[in-house]
Amino acid sequence: MRYCHSRRQTWTWTVVCSCLSMWAASQSWGFDEPTPPVGLVGLLPTTAPDGLTEQDFNELVESIDDSWKDWTRQTAEVVKSFYEGSHPTVEDQRRALDQVKVKLKTVEKALADPRYLSIYPQLTKLFYRLGAEVELADVILTTLTQGPDQARQQRLKPAFEQLGTAVSGVETDLKQFNHAGPWRTFANLPGLTGLNADSPNALSVVAGVKARFEARESYAPEAREFLSRESFLKLEDALTAVLKASNETGTFDVAGLREAYAQLIDQLNQYRSEPGIELEAAIRQSIDTLRAKSPDGGATVADLLGRQLLNYNLRVYASEGLLNRLIRETRVEQSPVRERLQEATVYGNQVTQVTSSIDLIPNPLVASFHLMLNGSIRSNANAYADRATIHTVGNHAFTASKQVTFDGQEFSLAPALVSAYANNQAVGANTHMGRMPIFGRIANNIAMREATARAPQSNGYTIQKIQQQVGPQFDQQASEQLGNASKQLQTKTYGPLRKYDLYPDAMLWSTTATELRVSTRLMGTQELGGSVSAPVGRIPANGLVTQIHESLLSHSFDRLGLKGKAMSEDQVRELLESRLSEILNREVKIPKPETAAGDAEQKANILVFDEKDPVRFTIQNGIVTIIIRAGLQREGMEDIPTQIISVPFTPSLSEGKIVLARGNVGVKPVTRPPNVAAQVARAQVMRQKIQSALPERTIDGTLHLKIENKSLDLSVTDLSAEAGWLTIGLK
Repeated sequence: MRYCHSRRQTWTWTVVCSCLSMWAASQSWGFDEPTPPVGLVGLLPTTAPDGLTEQDFNELVESIDDSWKDWTRQTAEVVKSFYEGSHPTVEDQRRALDQVKVKLKTVEKALADPRYLSIYPQLTKLFYRLGAEVELADVILTTLTQGPDQARQQRLKPAFEQLGTAVSGVETDLKQFNHAGPWRTFANLPGLTGLNADSPNALSVVAGVKARFEARESYAPEAREFLSRESFLKLEDALTAVLKASNETGTFDVAGLREAYAQLIDQLNQYRSEPGIELEAAIRQSIDTLRAKSPDGGATVADLLGRQLLNYNLRVYASEGLLNRLIRETRVEQSPVRERLQEATVYGNQVTQVTSSIDLIPNPLVASFHLMLNGSIRSNANAYADRATIHTVGNHAFTASKQVTFDGQEFSLAPALVSAYANNQAVGANTHMGRMPIFGRIANNIAMREATARAPQSNGYTIQKIQQQVGPQFDQQASEQLGNASKQLQTKTYGPLRKYDLYPDAMLWSTTATELRVSTRLMGTQELGGSVSAPVGRIPANGLVTQIHESLLSHSFDRLGLKGKAMSEDQVRELLESRLSEILNREVKIPKPETAAGDAEQKANILVFDEKDPVRFTIQNGIVTIIIRAGLQREGMEDIPTQIISVPFTPSLSEGKIVLARGNVGVKPVTRPPNVAAQVARAQVMRQKIQSALPERTIDGTLHLKIENKSLDLSVTDLSAEAGWLTIGLK
């Protein structure tokens, strides 16, 4: 049968095929891959997190000074827009984040300004909460959008920072040598100073200096030995690090990075609600993963996340006034004068008064200061010549300074510099003709004029003598005293810390013109450290400010020896007293609470601490919470398995005393109990046990210090607990 192809059929099939094509296309549209999320989309929450919600800002507006209310409302809008607004592109997100950064910078500046001390608590809370979120958003956005050139610059940044530190170390080392100019030229210290990745010909400058070090074997033995000094070896290592970083190439795995960031954010949320050592280890692993997957080799991750999670967890700011209260000393000495001055022999006595003090020098890398001596000398003497005796009084002054640096381990001392002023005055003369009626007076006057004429020579000699005596004596005494201080630090302070694994893994000593600053970190390879601390608006003129992070308290108790131990309350207290007494090198007694259980009850109810997380601390919203993971061995009764016990304390100041007001003690099980009634009974027993061991307390707000022969009392003047930090001001 022959098939006939008509126009009508052709038209019909055309319509049918078109409809089928449109249907197929519509179905394929439904199965298209969605556009992958860009930048922060899908990683950050779509509503503002706790502490930055609209309600939080409303409360802040109510409590803050009137002059800041409009600014606070504007900040609330900026933060809300960042989280809840539409920012589909990276450029949109960066603009929104930059607006939040501007607000955060304003808070940071205000916190460092004493004029805003009245609103310091409100600004501190906002700084901590907003700062952590800004850092996290910044690191995510930066690493996900880095191009090759940006990544390379970031890889070079820490290497050049290491180089800057090494250059400063060589400069400090060379100051003790009188003719160090050729070595500065050899190492091209002027060319390396301030060098960074953006500097013209930076890598060629580095390579040139590195080549000089590599050629050391061809130098004279004395030169090779000098180049083996620790400071030069560190400089060579830093040069090598810069060249190595310049040749590295990073990988860029966007999907892997996003997955790693999502995991980190989830872990951080868990850690905030229930901190633990296993979560700390997991977060550290996530940070390592992010560093490995980042195109810049992890430089941005190490910098920004390190600031919030791996930072110092103890900071101390001591004022120059306080240091001088400890160091300043005035001595008065009497001594005979017996010397030969030109053709005369001088006999008499002198009284010297010397005051020692300290003058801080700005230095961001080490503690730097001048030891100062200010002295006055008053003398009364007779100068005996062949034919005359001149009675002279002297009124002299001198100033000696000696630059010292301290890196937390050793003192480095520069030679003393001495300047002096002398004023010798002849007040009487007696010659061999002094008894003759007429010629005696004339002879005495001539002798006086001669003595007065020679005063400049006498003063010059006195100045020279003061410098010759004060300089070497100052050098010797300072070397002995600081050397002894270094030994005491190593044996009596660092020794016990090392013994109990409490010695910091990182330490930075630095100085401004008015403050000594010490930052340390106690952190293991599987632990987290501190965060960025709020700027301190004002250090008391004769006091200090200490900032203690919750991680320092938790890590210290981890090393106390409680893990897995079964102990009574008294045994725990005795352990604390013993460790603190040894670490502080003085007897420490912790008063036994009046509500503490009796000996018989303690023996019948023994605390069994968790093997991983026996005691942890959290510091938030003015509350210091002690989290104890422990069970209870009960004599003649069923043991209580490990419980998580939260004991909140609100610290405050009242009439010169620290009041620790305890809140409601929370108890929850680690593992699910057989039934609700059993857990209620267990919780009640544990709650009563902990409440009797940790009652509310009132502590003396005065700290008694004794350093060598000096005693000093410091009173607590400020106390706050916010965002992981306990801040204590004393004066």
